[in-house]
Amino acid sequence: MLGIGTTVGTWVFFHMFMLQRTYSFSGFIKEPLDENQAEGDLTYFTCIVRELDDTQYISWLHNGRKISKNGEIIINTYAHYSIDYNSVFGTCNLRIQNVQRRDKGRYTCTVYDSNDKIVEKSRTANFTVLEIPQQQYPICSSTQTSYRVGQYVVLNCISEKTTPLALLRWVHNIGGSDSGLKESLTGNYEKSYSFIAKQSDNRAIFTCELTTSANPSIERNCTIGPLDVLYPPIVRIQQTRDVILGNEAIFICYSDANPQETTFEWSFDPPINENMFVLENDIILRIKNTLSSLNGTSVICTVTNSIGSGSSKLIVNVKLKESINNVVESNNGKETTQSEKPNERNKNKSNNQNSKSNQQLLQTRSPNNNNSSSTDISISLVVIIALVCIIVILGLALIPVGYMKYTRRQPSDTISRGRPVSIPDVYFEPRDHIDPMLPQLGLAAPWMRTVGVQVPGECEYDATYNTQVMPQPRQVYYTQRMYPASSL
Repeated sequence: MLGIGTTVGTWVFFHMFMLQRTYSFSGFIKEPLDENQAEGDLTYFTCIVRELDDTQYISWLHNGRKISKNGEIIINTYAHYSIDYNSVFGTCNLRIQNVQRRDKGRYTCTVYDSNDKIVEKSRTANFTVLEIPQQQYPICSSTQTSYRVGQYVVLNCISEKTTPLALLRWVHNIGGSDSGLKESLTGNYEKSYSFIAKQSDNRAIFTCELTTSANPSIERNCTIGPLDVLYPPIVRIQQTRDVILGNEAIFICYSDANPQETTFEWSFDPPINENMFVLENDIILRIKNTLSSLNGTSVICTVTNSIGSGSSKLIVNVKLKESINNVVESNNGKETTQSEKPNERNKNKSNNQNSKSNQQLLQTRSPNNNNSSSTDISISLVVIIALVCIIVILGLALIPVGYMKYTRRQPSDTISRGRPVSIPDVYFEPRDHIDPMLPQLGLAAPWMRTVGVQVPGECEYDATYNTQVMPQPRQVYYTQRMYPASSL
């Protein structure tokens, strides 16, 4: 009987235990889903279970590693993780703040028993971290620090290799081609831009822009430049005015070079005597006295720098004085003009054109007369404007003075009928008043009358009424009115 009772008791206990386990956990109400999130952002994984007993708990697994127990993170390297846990409702949500690249992987919500054995696992959620290139990217670089004209230039823009890949774009105004995005030897990704260097490319600036689909708000860039393109001098000669027989001729040599010019050299073809010209700073050539033999002579300026040399040539065209209309002659600081005869100016159409051009040359060379006449006109104009301003100011100042004079002599007032009434020059205004009662005397103060008189300023002065009345003390005033002195 004892054996049968023990067997029945064991069976009942086992049945009740199994019934209790089945009732305690019946499954997941909500399981975690796959997530994609960019670095630095926030993400959630949700887990809700049904009916846990006191011997069971929930944990999260990251790539098969237990990282939490109920509502606490148990690994220090996951300090940016947190758990939203509620045992009543069976919720155990995983929150990842400031997502990092190492957070990617598989996440599973798992139910354990008191012996740390797995009771049930949820579906595995895959977490993809959208990687953003680190702050130092993009990086721009070039193969050389300087280039010569005609040399092949290669510029590189480097970005970190991420998932997804960043987009690189060169911004410039110089024709060339890019290589597209390719993997570099360092394991990063780069985009190259290449072109043939020209003189116009000197001082050019190139910009590489980085964007990423992981976070469209991120826009970064790096620059290369100003680009240093070396080229030999580019030379040109300019003459300041027409070359006139017997006058001074000036020629200037301009140069554009990188690096800077080192030497300037002047030469003539055919050669001329060295005494005929003077150099100023090696850039300006002055021929003191132009001779007819210089007509057709080639003036050559050659400039040299460390890259090479460049030159320019100008052919001298000497013009005669007789062919110039209104030529200015200098005489002790004064200038006189000589005009050609009308018959000579009307010989042919070409002479008319030459005379017009020479007249324009004269106007540019002799500005003294024009300046003197224009100076006289400007001084006269300034004097006229000053006089007009003074008259206007005086007129404006006299307006208030006249108004005040008129209103003072003719004061007026209005009556009920609306007609103006003149105010007399002399009038009387009587005013009555009574002095205040003195409390200690119990007597009424005397009645007094005060008369005010207004006399115009232009009336005659009468010395009879010019009697100065001295103020009386208070005791004298009341004594005269027979008040006892003891009451004062």
